[in-house]
Amino acid sequence: MNRITLRPALAALAVGLLAVVLAACGSSEDAPAGAKKLSFKITDAGCAPHDATAPAGPILFEAEGESSKVTELEVLDGETILGEKENLTEGLSGSFPLTLEEGEYTIRCNGGDQEDGTLKVTGKLATKTSPEVETAIDNYRGYLEKNTAELVAKTRPFVAAVVAGKIAEAKSLYPAARIPYERIEPVAESFGDLDPRIDARENDVPKSEFGGFHRIEKALWEEATTRGMAPVAKQLQADVEELQAKVKDVKLQAVQIANGANELLGEVSASKITGEEERYSHIDLVDFQANVEGSEVAFKSVEPLLSKKDPKLAKEIEADFENVYAALQPYKRGEGFVSYEALTQSDTRKLAQVIDIVAEKLSQVPAQIVAGENGG
Repeated sequence: MNRITLRPALAALAVGLLAVVLAACGSSEDAPAGAKKLSFKITDAGCAPHDATAPAGPILFEAEGESSKVTELEVLDGETILGEKENLTEGLSGSFPLTLEEGEYTIRCNGGDQEDGTLKVTGKLATKTSPEVETAIDNYRGYLEKNTAELVAKTRPFVAAVVAGKIAEAKSLYPAARIPYERIEPVAESFGDLDPRIDARENDVPKSEFGGFHRIEKALWEEATTRGMAPVAKQLQADVEELQAKVKDVKLQAVQIANGANELLGEVSASKITGEEERYSHIDLVDFQANVEGSEVAFKSVEPLLSKKDPKLAKEIEADFENVYAALQPYKRGEGFVSYEALTQSDTRKLAQVIDIVAEKLSQVPAQIVAGENGG
């Protein structure tokens, strides 16, 4: 889940990091070749214009701040943030590129009197089917199916421990169940309310709808009980099995896979780097690495398409992923990581910086794939 509400204890840290890490959500200011430009003013009323249209393909979103209280522009698919620009107080401007498929998206200026508008993207992405594209899709689909199978398998003993009231055992099994989900989260988010049922945090949904992994996490670590959690655990098992079934038929395009690689790093910047995702168990670095692993696999699936157009960029992204893993290495302990609470502000800043570097370059990949497939 991308939507977060920061705890006061994290607010000071998060403010210092957001300017760096939120660039990970597709916020390179370089316009892709042939991009459609959409310009918005951020006002007290919200985004102006309120609604917009654009052809499918690369789009450069330009935003100019004209408000002291409304300072960000987001583009969302459902509740998944695809790209955003923040901290645009009055007089400041910024931009970010996205490559979008046909569909209806939300333009959001958080805090405006009418904060949500609509972006209608029409037409088809000008890509061509090729053996390379089909291979990229088949490889990534295989990864999705492998991880949803692992998710179902790893969740089952965790659920059994919760139902049996075995708190220590459930705690020990929790991280392993989280890993496969975090690797494929953008795809899970595409299935309506399935992601919130599995992965919503306490502030994301009404209290009556708070279930899934994080409701059980709260019971185990904060409440030190499994009382009342058996129905929640059984529903979680049913939901991950539903996800496994849906993934087998999900429609994929190469540009969608490339966008997903960047969205996974957006997950890191939106919640893992602030400690919000695993606020009770503090296993955030487990999720962090899983998001990075999923992003890397998504990138490697489409890397042959990128290499035809920009082999230098492909090699740079490969190296940047290695830098992220190297940055995580000091915090590894056996099969897991130190508690997120053990990290200092300097530690989190360093991690944010390496994520920002790879995310900025990943944001260029979808447009390159579109151009490459059409001889651009």
